[in-house]
Amino acid sequence: MDESIPHTKAERELSERPLRVLITDPHLKGGGQVRYVVELARHLTRLGHHITVGCKTDSVLADMVREAGASVHNVFRYRGGARPAAWWHDVRALQQFIRDEKPDILHANGSQDHWVSALANQLMGHPVCMVRSRHNTYVVGENWANRKLNLDWTDYQIAVCKAVFDLRVTRPVFDPARMCVIHNGVDPDLFLPDAPVRKRMRAEFGYADEHIVFGIAARLAEAKGHRFLFEAAAQLAKEFPQLRLLVLGQGVLEQSLKQRARDLGIAPIVQFPGFRNDIAACMQAFDVGVQPSIDCEASSFSVMEQMATGKPIITSDHGGTKEIVRDGADGFVVPQGTVEPLAMAMRRLLVDASLRDSMGASARRRVAESFTLTLLAQRTVEAYRAALALHSRDHRHIA
Repeated sequence: MDESIPHTKAERELSERPLRVLITDPHLKGGGQVRYVVELARHLTRLGHHITVGCKTDSVLADMVREAGASVHNVFRYRGGARPAAWWHDVRALQQFIRDEKPDILHANGSQDHWVSALANQLMGHPVCMVRSRHNTYVVGENWANRKLNLDWTDYQIAVCKAVFDLRVTRPVFDPARMCVIHNGVDPDLFLPDAPVRKRMRAEFGYADEHIVFGIAARLAEAKGHRFLFEAAAQLAKEFPQLRLLVLGQGVLEQSLKQRARDLGIAPIVQFPGFRNDIAACMQAFDVGVQPSIDCEASSFSVMEQMATGKPIITSDHGGTKEIVRDGADGFVVPQGTVEPLAMAMRRLLVDASLRDSMGASARRRVAESFTLTLLAQRTVEAYRAALALHSRDHRHIA
């Protein structure tokens, strides 16, 4: 019998009607995971589902989710460690939400909210289907508690890239039959190649027509691999005086990266505009995107955005980026933590404008066909339906 086909009346109804979903996240400030929650909530709402986002009282998610058209339940504390009062407050709040709103799905995105949701749900007899998205490549311990959480208390898990999936399924705390891969997505229409905006932004940054700008849009953190880009650029700067680096973002390494640029002798060709809320416009100034990450890279929004602007991209083979960028078609994929292969890829794109154009066009098509927010929402609904079918068969109180 095909287990993917709904067999009972209740299962058939769940496979057709709009779903009621509580998506939770414990973050206070922005980042890729917060963006995932907001955009997923926005696009699931557009598909006709009733979405509520659960978060901390003072989380940036509250206003962002309201703007996205979804509901907000910002009553949680989500404090880790031995804080029984905070834990009990969150468990009771979640149980009250379940009684009042009767959600079909609890969809957790972090560790703390996963534990709260799963525990509260379990204490009530597991009435709601529990789903968890896995956003990073961090190792999950194989202790009894994690086995209980992931194998018994969670119905289904979504990995945001195959690299994350592969790291999970090899460990005994996960069931590969109850997992799938769904990459993040972007809106290609927000990143359309725009000649007037490109001209304006390049003028703002002081770039002439002959300058070839290699851009990186990422936190200024060790994991993002800026130092490899700087060292590669230092090898090429004298041979290619038209080379420029545009470093978008902020972070703890800002001063040390500026010093590193000075030490390498490339400070005059590197700009650090810091945080920008017009990142889509800034990316128009790029000729080539670069993402040489060495850690904590799964399904990168930044990589997809740069590709959507019609720019070729050079990325490392860490995490899920090699699943997004097709080496030799949309750009180049180089070994993580290396300089020479990165410099070689930069050289090829420095000397060949037609290659930049063809790879950029291929990159944009790649995103439009495979990595959109609409696809993210549609695939997530399919995962929800699969999770609900499993939950229905495991917990027979659903008629």
